[in-house]
Amino acid sequence: MIKSTLVIGSTGLVGSFLVQELLDLPNFDSVIVLVRKPSFDLHPKLKEIIFDFNNEAAINDLEPVNHIFCCLGTTIKKAGSKEAFRFVDYELPIQFAQWAEKINADSFSIVTAMGANSNSSIFYNQVKGEIEKELKKMDIPKIQIFQPSLIMGPRKEFRIGEVIGKMFMVLINPLMVGPLKKYRGIHAKTIARGMVFHLDNSGQGVSVFESDKIGVSI
Repeated sequence: MIKSTLVIGSTGLVGSFLVQELLDLPNFDSVIVLVRKPSFDLHPKLKEIIFDFNNEAAINDLEPVNHIFCCLGTTIKKAGSKEAFRFVDYELPIQFAQWAEKINADSFSIVTAMGANSNSSIFYNQVKGEIEKELKKMDIPKIQIFQPSLIMGPRKEFRIGEVIGKMFMVLINPLMVGPLKKYRGIHAKTIARGMVFHLDNSGQGVSVFESDKIGVSI
């Protein structure tokens, strides 16, 4: 069976690792990435599309795929405002999920965050919780939600808060065992591998993977 995939947020930390995982695996025949400018090297399985994310109608011009992976994510500081943050972290994922429903895609996988809760007093967690709540209502055979703790790995942009957080995590990760294990920092490559693994090894319906349940040995 031909497996075609679409990766949204392909140039981000998790997305870039995910694209490489999909290209390396023989059971994925086509990997489509949506980018604002040319970003990837040529590959026989890769199709790079320069895409206007501000044009909602442009989604309907995309060719149907079996699986959609959403790795979109930003910060309020980078986005410039709460409204701009919400557009990237809520509105765009919902638009693509609605499209997945429309084309009868087999699955929709998304990276949200630990602590996602639509009733949270923390705006970031609230938005992540809202998108999870909406996704669970959608008629897509398989919806997979990944809730990582602090994501480790080499970001292109400098985030002072994350740098400090990662330094702290390196020190305390070994101490986080038992019920605290899910709070350990998790590498972006581990998330990417987990997303691919759970696509084929988890059942239908909605699945939510907390941070310590994402990683697999593959």
